[in-house]
Amino acid sequence: MANFYPFLVYVVVTTFTPGPNNIMAMTNAMHSGYRRTFSFLVGITTGFFVVMLASGLLNVFLTGMLPALEKWLKILGALYMVYLAIHIARSQPLEIDEGKNIDNTFRAGFGMQFLNIKVILYGITIFSLFIIHSYHTPLMIGLFALVLALVGFVSISCWGLGGNLFRKTLQKHYHLFNYGMAGLLIYTAVASLL
Repeated sequence: MANFYPFLVYVVVTTFTPGPNNIMAMTNAMHSGYRRTFSFLVGITTGFFVVMLASGLLNVFLTGMLPALEKWLKILGALYMVYLAIHIARSQPLEIDEGKNIDNTFRAGFGMQFLNIKVILYGITIFSLFIIHSYHTPLMIGLFALVLALVGFVSISCWGLGGNLFRKTLQKHYHLFNYGMAGLLIYTAVASLL
């Protein structure tokens, strides 16, 4: 893989920054504890894997049918990263509704992946920008989907285990954290086009 470092930066920044999966993992663990939230986390990971696999296979199919589409998928992916960078830089500290009734089940975690725009766009972007240029076989797409899902599991577990402590730290230093993550995404967007 020619762009390994930009790929790695994009995976880490996108996976570990606040988003629906991380927020729900943290919220559920704050309310129910990590052990009782574990099935929810496995549901997120399983749904995430399915979305990554579908995104990868869709990218391979589209670029196989229309090779000229590959250039446009890269440009759209880079533009999406710039959009994410701006969104992260402008975002405020996390606000969590502690009185919410939370569905803390495998099914809820799995199902929410198909409504999570961040995950869907992440899958399309990661495969179109970094993976399908070097790896086209269903086996390799499946392996990348599995690795990405495992990284996602590490992320949601960190947020779940961090719970309230992690939330307070991010709220205290959110400007510094957001600007750092936004800068890394801009770097990744530029590097992905070179």
